[in-house]
Amino acid sequence: MVNVNFNEALKNLQIAKVDVIRKATSFSFGTVPECKKLFEDAFKYVDHTARPFIWQHEYDHVVNWMHDTRGKGLFLTGDMGRGKSVIIMQVIPLLFHVKFRKNIHPVSAEEIPNKLEQIANRPFVCIDDLGTEAAVNNYGERFEGFMRIVNVCETNLKPLFVSSNLNSEQIMKRYDERTLDRIARLCKVVKFEGVSLRPQ
Repeated sequence: MVNVNFNEALKNLQIAKVDVIRKATSFSFGTVPECKKLFEDAFKYVDHTARPFIWQHEYDHVVNWMHDTRGKGLFLTGDMGRGKSVIIMQVIPLLFHVKFRKNIHPVSAEEIPNKLEQIANRPFVCIDDLGTEAAVNNYGERFEGFMRIVNVCETNLKPLFVSSNLNSEQIMKRYDERTLDRIARLCKVVKFEGVSLRPQ
């Protein structure tokens, strides 16, 4: 049997500035009741539509994620008008700034073709309405920018926050199976179902 001292090897690698440990940063916004109140207060604070706030069952999944993110971001998918964009574009940035003084800069997916590198290089990647963007055209080379963003997030274990009306099959068809697999690894996926909550 070989006697291996990983601790000694790790110390030597750290001295040589070689990082071999892969571990995503986890966050906790508090206990589940604290997270529920924080989420509701933040949602009410940023959402000034005419409709009153009504708790939706999908929010419970977001609250459980807030209690312990387990190193994952959020991927909100499903029916339109259920609050996915409000959560990704307003609530998440507000919560991270209030609790951790972290600045998250959300973007619309339509900005990906023109701001691909800027988006991919941010410490937190936050994209609304995935699937509405055009392909990137880089001197005649056309490719899906979101696939490159997901690769960067996976390589660097960056938190990824996304909303989309696309389902799993549509994501796999537009991007690929590898991207779908990486989304599942990087994010807690929450499916939003039901009628639109937007004022009629």
